[in-house]
This record gives sequence, structure tokens and C-alpha cells, in this order.
Amino acid sequence: MSESPSPMPAAEGAARRSGAAGLARLRPLVGPGAIIVILAIFGALYPTTFLTPTNLLDNVLDTVSFLVIVAAAQTIVMVVGDFDLSVGGLAALATSFTAAMLATATLAGDPQQPGPVWLAVGIGLAVGLLCGVVNGVLVSYLGVMAFIATLGMSEVFVNLARFRVDGKPVYGLVEAGFVEIARGDTLGLSNKIWIALLIAGAIWFLLDRTTLGRRMYAVGGNAEAARYAGIDTKRVRLIAFALCGLVAAAAGILQSASTATANTAATGPWMLTSIAGVFLGMAMFRGGRPNLPGTVLGVILLRLLQNGLNFTDLNDYLQSAISGLVIVIAVLPPAIARLRATR
Repeated sequence: MSESPSPMPAAEGAARRSGAAGLARLRPLVGPGAIIVILAIFGALYPTTFLTPTNLLDNVLDTVSFLVIVAAAQTIVMVVGDFDLSVGGLAALATSFTAAMLATATLAGDPQQPGPVWLAVGIGLAVGLLCGVVNGVLVSYLGVMAFIATLGMSEVFVNLARFRVDGKPVYGLVEAGFVEIARGDTLGLSNKIWIALLIAGAIWFLLDRTTLGRRMYAVGGNAEAARYAGIDTKRVRLIAFALCGLVAAAAGILQSASTATANTAATGPWMLTSIAGVFLGMAMFRGGRPNLPGTVLGVILLRLLQNGLNFTDLNDYLQSAISGLVIVIAVLPPAIARLRATR
């Protein structure tokens, strides 16, 4: 008489699926929950300084606005399954062109007459778009790995930026029309925050509500299947890099307007921060896929943690180590879940 198969494997599978579904439902709460925990901890430790409007608005939201924009740019490229390690150098190059035109006039030949503000900004954005197209051509049409292509082009961009401004920061960009782009206030919030929200909202709409966005997700999910479905994967990846360059340039120009200074070194850390923000967002939303809401929350979480650690007496190196450890801990759960799913 043959024995009936044990029901245990099926039961175990159902339990695993139930547990995974439960974790998926809880994942959207991770980001807001982590932000609340950070606010509670540092608020309790430094109640008179950390939770003040001056600190949270000026030192957190104002500063994070640039990082939200550049991380949003990185999200576009990561949606199609690539990286852009050149966002910092690209932003520096775009800013150097804008700053050079504002600092010395080029239209009338008068070195004392600044060029038109919006023309200078437009030129900077065009430079960023062109740099993104170069990255896209290298990766999409010439077959260079995104890691290698953008890492190499980062060196090209940042050194061209230094050459453009003779290796020195450009100070005194106090043209009212330029500075007010970032320093002005609207409805009680600085323009930097509104611009970051506007750009992030536009990218969210592009990725989640348009045909191009769906094609980008398809290419990032399975490029071969997307090709068989009739999607021009090379063109989609090129568009992703071009948009990333345009948006990263906007972040660099906005930061320059905020400080009235163009410093080619200021955007250097943006590459790591932007990628970390996207990965944190992937861990918190969409089951491990790049997504704009998660990216925004991830960047805010990182900036909030960094701001809180600045109130402590910890060494700067230890602060950076703690921030890195938080990123690793945050991305472990989805990585473990994927590992279990493959078994």
C-alpha cells in the first residue's frame, strides 16, 4: 500500500507565501517609521535644537532638496537597469558653464556685464543634457558597461569643469535673478524645496503614468523580453541617461544659486548619496524596484540621520560609518527575501 505524500511541503510553502505577503504589506511603513524613530531619538536627546523649525527646515529640507533632485535623476537610470556614476561630475560641468557666463559676459563682449540669467541657466541645462546623451550612446549603442562608461566620463566631466573655471571656485554669483531661483520663498517654503518637489513629481509622473515610463520599467525588468515585445531598448536607455543628465544639471545649478558660488568639488559626494537613496527606496517600496517615492524618503532619511549625528560628539569618520551601516541594514531584508525565494 503506497503512502500518501506528506502535506508538510505544501503547508510550509503556504506559510512562506503568507509571511512574504505580510512583509510586503509592512514594507511601505518602513521608511516613515524609520524617519519617526530618528526624529524621536534625536528629539529626545537634543529637544531644544534638533526639533526646531530652523534646523528641520534650513538644515534638513533646504539641504536635502538638491539631493532629492539628483537622486531622482539616478532613479531614472536605475529603472532601466543601469547606474550613472557621473552625476556629480556632470552637475559640476553644467554648473561651471552657467557660472562662467554669469561671472563674465559673453554676448556683448563686455567682461563687466553678466550674461542673461535664464540664458546661462539654459546653457547649463543643455550641457547636462548633452553629457547624458554621451553616456547613453556609450552604454546603449556602443555596448560599454554603464559602470565603466559613467565612471570614466565622471573624470572627464569634473576635469572639464575645473578647466572651465581655471580650477577655482567662482564666487559672487549674486545676480538677483539667479540667486532668487533658490533663495526666494513661496508660501513659507524656500524655492529650493518647491523646485525639488516639482521635479520629483514630474519624474514620478513620467515613470508611473506614461508609456515611456512603463517601457523603462520593462527594459529594467527584462531587456530581452522587452525587445521581443517591440520596445526599442537602446532608445529607451538613451532617453533615460539623457534625462538623468538634464535633471542632475538642474540640481547642480540650483545648489550654485543657493550658495551664490560654483564649486566643482561640491557635487562630488552626490554619486554615492544618490545611489544609496535609490537603494533605500527599493528596500522600502515596490518589492525591490527603483521608485520615486521610495527614493525621496530614502534621501530624507539619510539627511535626517546625518543631521542628527552632527549634534553628537562623534568623530566625522564614525558618523559616516554609522550612515553606511544604516544603509546596509536597510537593504538586507529585501536581499534576504530574494535569496529565500530562489531556494
